[in-house]
Amino acid sequence: MSLLSLLDQAWRLQPFTPPFAFSAFFSPEDTLLCVCAADAARLLLTDSRTTRCESGTGIRIVELTSGSGLVGLYLLGRDCNATLLGLDIDTEAKRVAERNALLLGLPDRARFAQSDLWSRTTLRLLEVEKPQMIVCNPPYVPEPPGTKMQIEAGAGPNGTAHILRAIELAELVQPDTLALSWCSLSDPAGVVEAAETSGYELHTLFVTAIADGEYSGSVHSYLRDLDHCYINEQSETLGLIAPDGSARFAYLLLAGAFRRRVRGRQASTASTAVRTICQDFSRSGALTLVSGPLPVDRSALPDCPADAPFSLHYSVLSRWDELRLRIMLHGEVARRRTAPA
Repeated sequence: MSLLSLLDQAWRLQPFTPPFAFSAFFSPEDTLLCVCAADAARLLLTDSRTTRCESGTGIRIVELTSGSGLVGLYLLGRDCNATLLGLDIDTEAKRVAERNALLLGLPDRARFAQSDLWSRTTLRLLEVEKPQMIVCNPPYVPEPPGTKMQIEAGAGPNGTAHILRAIELAELVQPDTLALSWCSLSDPAGVVEAAETSGYELHTLFVTAIADGEYSGSVHSYLRDLDHCYINEQSETLGLIAPDGSARFAYLLLAGAFRRRVRGRQASTASTAVRTICQDFSRSGALTLVSGPLPVDRSALPDCPADAPFSLHYSVLSRWDELRLRIMLHGEVARRRTAPA
């Protein structure tokens, strides 16, 4: 099998090594995947053969649940005239993101505010900003009833509270494109269906298999009872993704570039294709993530969406590659702290 690693895309995060700082909760893998989707959404707004530096116009970007501001700041680095408004409920995240924008020489094009996704303030800011692109890499871990995770991790009993609210806001302010990230733990097809209902079609989808983490692993038993949760517990897949034997299950991170559907065009079957991808992974594991022609009889995977109505990019991120990614982003700080005087 030929399995691509998400680490192959780590070059996108090179500008965000120390002294770039992160907010209290930072997950490099889903942030990197969202960066990939955001770049794809950006290209939907531009002619890739020209630059907006030449035209003198830039994209108005809003990043919801912005944290350190990384995804939005990445986009500013790709478009020298783009502007960014980052919104996060965490006051500390706002301060961190402002320092990062200053560090990268982008304070004139980036501003950040503390705001709850469900507040009238957020909607008012969006209505004034009139964004052409909305980016959201939100919390996505389902919370068992009667529990409450940290604000950065939990996302309601189905894990979709923040992402569905972001889609609701998009429907109200009608940006041209969306870059959204979600996962197979929390009704992955339902997220795409909500976007379709709100007038957006999935253009490009990035899918990465990873092992359970601190928050997802803590709700393992609860996840098993959810109707629209797709995980894989097969030893072959766990051995590939977590060769250190630390994983209880593997699941899929997803990030997509959506564009506003042309009026009169019928909604696609993207949500069905996403459900099939997740069902196949839950049933057959890493075999379903092979890039290029399968070295097996495709009839072994009769539901594989080879003709999905969007561009599809598969990868995995093993424990070791996840560690390499974190070392790239944090390792220099660690070396400085442990260096002899």
